[in-house]
Order: sequence, then structure tokens, then C-alpha cells
Amino acid sequence: MGLEKLLYLQGVGAEFIDCFGNLVHIPAKDRQGILTTMLLPSSFHEHDHLHGVNESALPPFNVDAFSQQQLSAQQIAARIEQLDVMPWLMPLHGFQWCGVDKPHVDIYLPERYPFTFIITIRGENIDTICISANVNDAVITGEYHINDQRYCQYRLLLNQPNQPLGYYHVSVDFVSDPAKTATLHGQLMVAPSMAYQGRLTQTLTANKQSWGLNAQLYALRNDEQWGIGDFGNLAELIDYAAHGGADFILLNPLHALDISQPDNPSPYSPTDRRRLNPLYIQIEAVYEYNALNEELLSQKWQQKRQVLNQAHLINYDEVQQLKYAAFEKLYQIFCSDHVKHETPRFKDYLAFLEQDKIALMQFVAMELTLASKFFTQDAGFYLYLQFVANEQLQACQLNAKQCGMSIGLIRDLAVGAISHGAEVSANVDLFCDNASIGAPPDPFAEQGQNWGLAPFDPVKLKQHNFSHFIQLVRSNMQSCGALRIDHVMGLLRLWWWPLQENLGHGSYVYYPLETLLAIVCLESQQARCIVIGEDLGIVPPEIVSCLRDAGILSNELFYFCKQHQGFKSPKEHKRQSLMMLANHDVPTLFAWWSGADLRLRRQLELIETDGKLQQLLSQRQLEKQQLVDLLIREHVFELPAPTASVEQLDFDPILLAWISVAAKSNAQLFSMQLSDLVADKHGVNIPGTWKEFPNWQRRLPLSIKQMSQSPKVQQRLEAIASARQSRSHSRSSTSAVNTPSSDKLGH
Repeated sequence: MGLEKLLYLQGVGAEFIDCFGNLVHIPAKDRQGILTTMLLPSSFHEHDHLHGVNESALPPFNVDAFSQQQLSAQQIAARIEQLDVMPWLMPLHGFQWCGVDKPHVDIYLPERYPFTFIITIRGENIDTICISANVNDAVITGEYHINDQRYCQYRLLLNQPNQPLGYYHVSVDFVSDPAKTATLHGQLMVAPSMAYQGRLTQTLTANKQSWGLNAQLYALRNDEQWGIGDFGNLAELIDYAAHGGADFILLNPLHALDISQPDNPSPYSPTDRRRLNPLYIQIEAVYEYNALNEELLSQKWQQKRQVLNQAHLINYDEVQQLKYAAFEKLYQIFCSDHVKHETPRFKDYLAFLEQDKIALMQFVAMELTLASKFFTQDAGFYLYLQFVANEQLQACQLNAKQCGMSIGLIRDLAVGAISHGAEVSANVDLFCDNASIGAPPDPFAEQGQNWGLAPFDPVKLKQHNFSHFIQLVRSNMQSCGALRIDHVMGLLRLWWWPLQENLGHGSYVYYPLETLLAIVCLESQQARCIVIGEDLGIVPPEIVSCLRDAGILSNELFYFCKQHQGFKSPKEHKRQSLMMLANHDVPTLFAWWSGADLRLRRQLELIETDGKLQQLLSQRQLEKQQLVDLLIREHVFELPAPTASVEQLDFDPILLAWISVAAKSNAQLFSMQLSDLVADKHGVNIPGTWKEFPNWQRRLPLSIKQMSQSPKVQQRLEAIASARQSRSHSRSSTSAVNTPSSDKLGH
């Protein structure tokens, strides 16, 4: 009983519903293994794994002996007391939150506590609130018995109907109680019930339904770049898309990556999610560039750029060497022209640094460690790169709004960070670096998925007052109009894999969903940032209604919007969602139609036999027929001949019809990736591969200028705009016969 209670208190799950709807009980050994990973000392400072040492190469650790000691009856009882009993002996917790509609403060005291207490609430833009009360003025919302004493959670309602949203300092003083003479301090968060809606509420009566393009920023190309897409190319894409009527550009995560491993370029494996990848800086747009214009345009530099720009795959090692060499020269100009003379630009740099100084310096410390063999050891250099990157990203969002985009940029927040990176190393007390985030085994990945990312420890997250999570969400809601949260189910639970093989095969670990969701909603409102939750895969039912009620959009993929007879009609798509034709983890539309994705997976031995390949190709034929049937039902496609087979159909008219139907989606937002707009057959990423396939390296076959000059691309772009316009007219005509509340968000 004691062990089971401790597992519950630590958030270790006992069962889950798999992708087939079956109840799966997690073996006791696996659950205890995850509990052990939580109790193990951090491995970060014990092993030099800054450069990707394989866990199997680490010195042996007697996990069994450690587990026996930590999971003894005495240790279990002590840990339960710490997690379950001690909070009731703390009158004021370090962090608490309430809804803006019913603001309150909770305190924990013995039943019938006889003394008066004074609660003081302070914050920016409010008058100090000071309340003298006793337990009779509060309501009891919880209780706990310690020995023979009943302790109560007393809730004191604040008579503040217009209490602004935000974070407040709360303190409690006890009057005349000789046992409680010290002032207690904590934080009170007043949160909204919903995330910021912005354009989402406007589209119900607007002239069009919002749409946009999703782009892998690094994959954008032109002849003037430095071998990789940058913020200058993003500005070009914004102008192009806005001219076509788009409301947003959905980007890959822009997080900083491991500078010591340029050959591991996945944007979903960052070193720090709060920082930007400097490789996205457009060098020509940096303020200091003019002083170096002549040198950087010399033949020496131009030859290197030309070689990199002609390649179809990004050579991240060469790109990094070239761009960082230019960055160092730009930084030298910054120091000589601005730091030395304390110019207004230098003061802007200092203001940027002061916004998040401690965390920035921690990031720089890790950059210095990781880059010791490659680049300068001047800490100011890495601060300068973050300053410039943030400057350029902010300019892109401003440009998007000035071009008429209603949303602008949509950023993407990765589910975790690498265990040896800056974010985890500076916050070891918050993460469990003895485990890795992933997914449990299923028919599509029989060994499960291990993403190599360190998870938050839910207990430690709470003990540190959620400060890092707040900072993480806030930093990613800057310079954008919306944020996509990758694997949003992580607000409720994440699958943990233990790094030590003898600790079992993993388990789900649960997080305080209501608190994390409240933080997301508050930060969303303060940043005026729409929130999209990527909820593909196994979605636990208990999170679905919570996300819906919080006004967070689901993320739908057209491929997966099916019912028993085939693909759903676009009018049946989920309203409160972002509908994407495809994304980075699934085949492009051309690859799907041609079956090239399946043949490639066979080459990579992800499909084990030729027989299995033929089975999947036959299934794909059926799905293609179902797609054609949908296009015919929606009156956007006719067979060239009554007896024509799917194999005889040209892809171009299919693609145009496909776009026309999908863009009529009932979803509030619709997006199409650039690789599909140009009918590229190459995918961005093949899950389950690493070195076997050039994931995250392929550049688009066309530049944005070439796209604008392509009649086919323009026709496809116009098809999206037209469909989203006609979808709006359709909604307007039907809304007259609907009840006023029938289209409210979340119903």
C-alpha cells in the first residue's frame, strides 16, 4: 500500500488506453523502474556526456542496490510524508492559482485555528489588498488528518470582482500566535478560463476563414543566402503569402540546437527552448553588416556561399563554420562601434540582456563549453547572437502584421530538450535526466519511440513554483501571433523511458494539467497569442474536454480524418482546430499518391519484407480510391473516362482538387506546407530513422521567387484562397438558421 501511494504521489501511471481502445496495465516492475529514475541522483554532473556519449558507455551503477535502499519501507514512508503530509503543515504554499471569475487565497491550518491572520496581496498596476480574517471567514475545500489533528484547506474568497490577470505576491501574518511569528510569502496567479482567441472569434463573421502556409525555415532557399533559410527568406515568404491572402506562416521550432553537434539538426531536439538558433540570422540585415559589406562580398566568401547554395541538402557543419566566422566579424564591429561608445544600440542590447539575464548567462555558459573547440570564448558574442536573432524575428512578426496577416507567425514549442543541453544543465533540479521522453510500443513502432529528451519531474516542477514552465511558455509566445505546442498531451502525461535498461520498459508519468493549462491560458492572454495543441496519436479522453474548454485548437491532419467508408467530408472536420494537409512527420502528398514513401521505407528496412510492402501498397490503392471518391462527391473532380482507374490519373489535377476540398475544411485554421504547394516528393523527416535518411536537411526545390513565377503553384495558392472564401460564405448562409450559440468556440 505504501509503495502504491508513493507511485501515485510521484505521478507514475498504472494503466492507459492504447491506440485500439484496449486497457493496458503497466507492469509493476516498469512502474517501480520509473520511480527509481526519479529518485536517482542526476547524472549530468557525474558523467561527461556533453558530446553525445552513448548511455551504454557510462560507468556501471548499482541500480538494484540503490532501489532496495530507496524503496525500503522506511524510505517510502519518509518520502510519502514529504509529499503528502508536509504540504498540510505549510500554511501558505509557494505557488497557488485561482480563476479570474472567483479570485481567492488558500491557506492550510489546523481545524478551528483560533488566531486572526492578515493576508496582503501586492502586484503591478493594482492597489495593495490587505485582508484581516479568521477561519470562520473562509470555506473548507479540503482536509487531512495527521495523528489526531484535522488540518483544513481554508479558502478565503477575495471581494475583488475586477482583479486583473497576472502574478501577485501574497504574504500572510499571524496575529498573537506565538508559534507563528514569521511572515510567510508566496505567489498567487490569477488566470483566465480560456486562452487568447483573437482572430478565432472574428472568423465566425469575417469575409474569409483563416489560412496559411507551414514552412521549414531552414529549407527556404535563394541564391543570396548562406546555405540555409534565414529570417530574410522568412520576410520574403511573408510578403509572398500575404499578397496571396494568407493569414499566417506556421514555422518549425526555432530553438537553439547543440552547437557542438551540427550533424544533429532536428529542431525538435533543442539544447534550450527559450533561445533562438543563430543560424537563422540574415547576415545582410544585421546592423553592423554595412561596415563589412565589401569584405563579405569578396570572392573568398562568395565562393563558399555559392557551393552551399547549390546543394540540395544543407551541410550544417559547413554552414555553421561559415556563418559563425561572419558572426565573429560582425560582433567585433559591434564592440568597437557600439559597446565602446555606449551607443543607443548598445543600450538596446543591455535592455535585452536585463529581460532574462540569469537564464541568458546560463545559456551562454553552456555555449562556451560546447563551442570550446570551435568558436570564440567571449561570452558577449553568444549574447550578441541572441540579441540579433530576437531582433530579426520580432521584425518578421511586425512585417507580417503590416502586410495584413491577421495572425502572422505561428511558432512551435518542442516537447522537451536534450539532457546534456543548456536548458537541462541549468535546471537539473527540475528535470529527470535519468529518463527520456517517448511513446509506448504500438503496431506502428513495435519497440516504442524514444525521443532522447529529458522530461520535467512533476514533483520538482511544483516544488519550484512552476517558474521554469512559465518562463518557457512566455519566451515562446514572443514575436508571434500563435503558438503550436508539440505533443500537447504532455500537459497531462508523458511516456518515460528509463536510461538504465534494467529499470524496465517505461511508464506514463502524470503532470498537474489544470495548473499547467492555467499558466498557458494566462501567458496566452498576456501575449495576445492563440494556442494550438498538437494532439496527434493516443489522446487520453480526460484532456480533450479540458483543451476544448480552454479555447486551445486541436491539430488535425487530413490523412487521419477518416471514417469507416473513407475520408471525411470537409464540413465534418473539427471546428476548433488547425487542419493541415500534411506535416513534417508524414509523406508529402506526391509521395503518398505515388507510393514513394512506402518504397523508401522498404529501402530503409522500416518495412521488413516485400510481402508487407505489397500489402501496404494495396491498402494505399484503396485509400487513393477513397480520396478520388471524396473529390467526386465534393464536385471538384471528374474522371477523364468512366472506366479510368486510379493508376491512370495524373497527379496535378488530383492535387488541385485535393487542395480545393481540404481548404473548405470546417476548421477555423487551414494550412498547407510549402513542399506540397510545389508538389515535392521528398519528405522532411522519416520517424524511426536518424543517419539512415537526411532528416531536416532537404531544401525546397524552388525559391520563393520561382514559386511566384510558377503558374501551377499560383493556381494552387489561389485554390486555397478561393476555398477559404467560399467556406466563409457557406458559413454565413447557414448561420442564419442556426441558434446564436451553435458556433461558439468549444461547443
